[in-house]
Amino acid sequence: MTQLNTKNKQERRGYNLKLLALAPLASIIATLPKVMAHCPLCTAATIFGVGITRSIGLDDSIVGVFVGAMLVSSALWVNNLLKKRNIGGNAFLRISSITLATFVLTALSFYYAGIFGPANTYRIFGIEKILFGSISGGIVSVIAFTLSNQLKVRNNGKALFSYQTMILTFSALILNALLFWVVFQ
Repeated sequence: MTQLNTKNKQERRGYNLKLLALAPLASIIATLPKVMAHCPLCTAATIFGVGITRSIGLDDSIVGVFVGAMLVSSALWVNNLLKKRNIGGNAFLRISSITLATFVLTALSFYYAGIFGPANTYRIFGIEKILFGSISGGIVSVIAFTLSNQLKVRNNGKALFSYQTMILTFSALILNALLFWVVFQ
């Protein structure tokens, strides 16, 4: 009987610790604005792409394409959060600095996780494959977002079709990944 009580106490303590760990995340989610032009769905979908390419063993340059897209998507999302909270400043400088910060933090995470570094021999033009793909994916994402915004401006501020930005972005990323697959495999 005492073993059962001890076991139940340990289970409850573990449950309480999990709830305590989730409390900050829940409070952040609760403070997010309900409507954003660049949504968490875009960011989550990009992260999903990274997970899929890594899990099926595709080349690091292909994974990098989706990592770069995730970085740009996350930076645009954070920028929109700052705009909603009336944090001013030069928009281009704010987006650029957020993108650079997310890129550097991700690169440091990859370095300390051993995904790239001096021991890694997987390189394109002397640059780590995942880093090369990230730069390429980031550039492609920015071009796709810009193209989508230009299409919206030409159509009086309305998208030509549902999920226009996501479809254009993912189409461009898939073409970029296919190009890397053909060239670097």
